Amino acid sequence: MSTYPAYRPRGGLSRLFGWADDFMSWFLHGHETWLVAVLKGVPLFLFVYFMLTYVPNYAYYLTTVELPFLRFSDDVGFLIANGVAGGNFALLIVLAVGVQASRGRRGFGWSMIRIFILLNYLFTVMLLVPLLAFNLAGGSFWPIQIPAQSVAFGMMVAGLGAAACVYLYFEYRRIMRRDADQAALHSAELARR
Repeated sequence: MSTYPAYRPRGGLSRLFGWADDFMSWFLHGHETWLVAVLKGVPLFLFVYFMLTYVPNYAYYLTTVELPFLRFSDDVGFLIANGVAGGNFALLIVLAVGVQASRGRRGFGWSMIRIFILLNYLFTVMLLVPLLAFNLAGGSFWPIQIPAQSVAFGMMVAGLGAAACVYLYFEYRRIMRRDADQAALHSAELARR
């Protein structure tokens, strides 16, 4: 499958959306090295982990401990947390089916699915994973505990996420250049016939 991008108009916002759509077509369905696979897989795993464990846990503590007007029993909080986890799991399945359905398709809706995944990836590597690292190093926003090592570890992980995004950009450019060179060579061979 060739990942050479389609023609895009040269307008500012349209060009940005076109580039993001082409980048995500490569990111989701194009050529990849083992490092690209790791940079995609680890944030995906951590995002799923957050959605299926952290979010239901937050719902449990909000409904049983933190919100004074609720204060449900532990059993009711457990049922609410499982309902939230089940809903999140269903949303993840719908999102995965949408991503697979968008493969090779052009159009506004398909492009919006891919751009949503890009925004989700940026959110995960730049905010969510640093937040998990902040928590892992002993930091907490409720109750407020912000030790220096937690802030430093969270910032270091955010820097690694930014470095991963830069690497993915350069890898995308390298592969697009290689595909363009192959297409030009193939076109020249066909023209000589």
